[in-house]
Amino acid sequence: MSTPPSDPWLERSRLDGMILDGFTYGIFFLLSVQAGIAVYNGTKTTRVKLNKWRARGLMAYVLVTFLLGTVGFAANARYTEDIWINFRGTPDWDPAFLITHEFDFWYNRLAVDTNLVMVWLMNLLLLYRCFVIWNYNRWVVTLMTCVYLTVIGLTTATMVSAGNSAVFFNLDAQMAFLVMSCTFNLLFTTLVSTRLLTMRNQIKSLLGPEHALTYTSVTATLVESAAVYFVFDVLFVVTFSIHSNVENLILLENCLIQGIAQLLIIKRVAQGNEIDSAITTHIANTTMHFRPAGTGNIASSTKNVSDSEDAIAISVPMAERTGGESASRVTSDLSRDRSMKDESLVFKSPV
Repeated sequence: MSTPPSDPWLERSRLDGMILDGFTYGIFFLLSVQAGIAVYNGTKTTRVKLNKWRARGLMAYVLVTFLLGTVGFAANARYTEDIWINFRGTPDWDPAFLITHEFDFWYNRLAVDTNLVMVWLMNLLLLYRCFVIWNYNRWVVTLMTCVYLTVIGLTTATMVSAGNSAVFFNLDAQMAFLVMSCTFNLLFTTLVSTRLLTMRNQIKSLLGPEHALTYTSVTATLVESAAVYFVFDVLFVVTFSIHSNVENLILLENCLIQGIAQLLIIKRVAQGNEIDSAITTHIANTTMHFRPAGTGNIASSTKNVSDSEDAIAISVPMAERTGGESASRVTSDLSRDRSMKDESLVFKSPV
């Protein structure tokens, strides 16, 4: 007769976590393909201004994170086979023991190391996006850079401890890394979502309600701020800190969930739907002036038409401006509207 499990909930949570990991990897795989195609198409179409070096950087990011995620998933799948199949019947090596002492096996340490390196790259992308959205504000750059470097230091300490065959739950460096990583994601989500919400009205006034929806919608805010991943990150930190087996349901796919959030951002960048430095710079340098009612005349009206040239040019989304559509077409329309405006003001005198 088979020996009953010593900790059924631990074994069930680890097995269910691997199933969820496989499901999450499937989504990660599809989004990696879609992001790669979007980056490639971004270099071929004239609707998106994706230069060669930026496209190469994004493509390299997609490929490297995909390889790291695949290696980590394969190593986790192999160790799952060892727990319930390859080491079945081995004395003193029941599934509960193997789950607890996972760092005793090199391929499981490989899974942890690849996931941590993947975190470096993904947080680096978040760091760059935060800088762009905040237009490289020096306080934001200083704060986020310090937190990012701290995360790298703690992940390095975690990899060293894992190499010493330590118990995962007992790693102080791992706990510190999870807390600091959660802090990084909290700061990123808060800074980006706050920035997008405060710029909502300004973007609408510059781009118009239709085109501004691309940058100010709820979906855009959630994607740009990686808010979905932050929720999972908080849940994982809480369950890990209290040594709950619920963390096994999140542990294996936690890194892939962050990868999915990053790929959604890359798709927006490749399709030209992201908040870029041109928009944030123009908003930072734009001021609104109001004129008292009843002071309008021919000169001021002509000036208003002239001032509207910038607004009309801005209202055309950058993603929809082609290389062939030059300023001459917009300028000719402006000149025609201006002449019609002047004629209506000069010749339509009251009877």
